[in-house]
Parts: sequence; structure tokens; C-alpha cells
Amino acid sequence: MNGDNSTPMLRDEPLPLDVTIQLLDPAYRRPIKTWKFVDRKSIRIGRGDDVDVEISDAYVSRVHAELLHRDGQWNLISRGRNGVLVGSQTITDLPVRSEVVFRLGSAGPSLRFTPAAIAEAASATLCFEVDSNPLLHLDETKLRDEVAQIANDDYFQKLQQKVKELRQSRATKY
Repeated sequence: MNGDNSTPMLRDEPLPLDVTIQLLDPAYRRPIKTWKFVDRKSIRIGRGDDVDVEISDAYVSRVHAELLHRDGQWNLISRGRNGVLVGSQTITDLPVRSEVVFRLGSAGPSLRFTPAAIAEAASATLCFEVDSNPLLHLDETKLRDEVAQIANDDYFQKLQQKVKELRQSRATKY
């Protein structure tokens, strides 16, 4: 209650200490690497050896950002010289109440921070009987024919050869 007994104070539930951080593909914004943390109050992100989320990138500082749990909520804090951007805004210390996508520097990699409760809801699987839903029926014969047509196409064959060459050249470099 407030001191004047007029209305009760509403208190938000503290965010869970179980979180997920994902490195996102720059073109499609899909996760390409995931880190999960349980009961941590601080998560450091950078290219240094002593960080929790290590990202090898020229735009990333040794300690570029930190996610810090304080006063019942997460805060995204910029620690690097190239800054942290959320959307197009450079931030220094941003309270995070839900999922947030942020970039390490203006040309650096993007990451997604997700508290556990939100991550679990987003990863929930929809289950239903395929046979009971005619909209989801796959014509297996047509599917096999289309895959075969794509795989035998000259363009696809050239791509496969190029991939093989690139893998071989990468293997000889390392």
C-alpha cells in the first residue's frame, strides 16, 4: 500500500534469471548460435577470453556489452567503444523487460536476449493430427519429383561443385 492508503502499489514480477542469448544471421535474423544461462546475474559479451558470450568479430570489443540483473530486472549495458544499438538508437544502459535484439556497434553482429519465460512460450510446439487437416496434406510423389528436378538441375549441380571447392580450399588453409 502507498503511505496514504489510497491504492495498492502494483509490483511487477521479477524477470527470471534463466535467459537465452542468440547470435543472429545477418541476412535472415535466424539464430546461428545459442547460449543459455541459469541463475546468472551478469553476462558479459565480447571477443575477450574472459567473457560469457565470446564473439570473434573485428567490430566487437573485448568486453562489448553486459547484461546485468539488478533491482528485479535485466539491464543491457554498453561497455565497448563501438557502442550497442537497439533499433537505430545507441544505448548506454537500457532496462530490458522482454525480448530484445541488439547490435554490437553499427556494423557488428546482432544478438537476441530472451528471458526464459518468453523463450519457452516462443518454442512451444503446436501439435495436431496431420490426417485430420486436409490443408496440410503433402503429395509425397510430387515432393520427391520436385526435389529430384531441383537436384538434377544444371544450376544446382554447379552450386554443389562450388561448395565442394570452397570446402576443400578452406580445409587446406587451416
